[in-house]
Amino acid sequence: MQNWLEIFVLVFDFTTTIMLIMLIALVNIGLRWLPSRNQISLFLLLFLALNLIGLFSYFLDIELDFKLYICTLPIVLLLGPLMSRFTQSTLLMQRVSVLDAKTIILFTTGLALVLPYAIFPLPVTQLPANEQPWLLVFSVNAFVLLFVVSSSMHFIRMMVKFYRGSLYSVGYNHNTYRWLKGVWISMTFIWLSIMHNFISGVIEIPWEILNVSWEILGIITGALEIGVLFSLTVLTVLYCKKPPEQPVLELCKISDKYEKSALSEKLAKDILRSVDKVMQSDNLFLDSALNIEKLANAINFPPQYLSQAINQYRAMNFYELIANYRIEYAKKLLINEPEKSVMTIAMDAGFNAKSTFNQTFKKITGLTPSAFRNIRTVTNRLIINN
Repeated sequence: MQNWLEIFVLVFDFTTTIMLIMLIALVNIGLRWLPSRNQISLFLLLFLALNLIGLFSYFLDIELDFKLYICTLPIVLLLGPLMSRFTQSTLLMQRVSVLDAKTIILFTTGLALVLPYAIFPLPVTQLPANEQPWLLVFSVNAFVLLFVVSSSMHFIRMMVKFYRGSLYSVGYNHNTYRWLKGVWISMTFIWLSIMHNFISGVIEIPWEILNVSWEILGIITGALEIGVLFSLTVLTVLYCKKPPEQPVLELCKISDKYEKSALSEKLAKDILRSVDKVMQSDNLFLDSALNIEKLANAINFPPQYLSQAINQYRAMNFYELIANYRIEYAKKLLINEPEKSVMTIAMDAGFNAKSTFNQTFKKITGLTPSAFRNIRTVTNRLIINN
């Protein structure tokens, strides 16, 4: 039975390695235009390095493999910072540095903590914790605590943001948001898997109570990792597409502006529903002196939240929103009141000048007011005649 379990673990490790290599190649070929690909690629490369060390343990001398593992162990401290910088780069659609000074200090601290394990002979490091030198006990516990605390600050904070919907504005594209969310869910599972391995290494977990051996648990974890990586690969294949248009890139820039805002997706949608309701009932858009403060007072929400909701969830600014309401109103007047001139309708719809009305109308509808009226008149006659 033991041999079969080892074969299963080996197969899972090998399959995970292949999946990681495929995913790294896919990100760098299919998403060449994505500025954040450097961060996600490095994250996957670090996980690949850890996986390869586990795979090499079947073929290398045990002491050499252990020293190699210890020397590469501090790279797990980079996972949290890399994912945060990956998200920042994706939100802004701009390149950000892969590492910063804080991350380098974090890595250096972790390397210093595990160094005693690379110096002491292997038999000493394999002794029970109560028989090991105090330096080894301190090193391993301090390193695990550093990893748990530092990585949790990144992963938990970002998952809370996804839950609240405060990152929903990313790219103003549902596919981009789904892909980013899929990446975070996948990487969070990998992070939890690594954390479990670390914590169970310093705290004895009584798996025998659940009738689960360490080997069985390894097989379950390996199977889940393969499933996660496969799902992420499929999601990335579906997301691979042409680079976003320049207007989308411009809209992405405001995500950083609202990164620390308390406005959730639910609250933003409540605000916009209130805006639609008050516009339909009171026609506030007809007020030529309407500004964002007046509208915020009318719906009883703070002006900064109103501005953010319009920017992030309607992909426009306040004045563009008002212009859309006015144009929709003008379209009804053009159809229902054919005796009125275009100039009169412009004034009735809240515009101060005919030229501004014509320009705005064409920008939103693709037609001039006169052309729109003529087309609708002809269409209505055809419907009546038929």
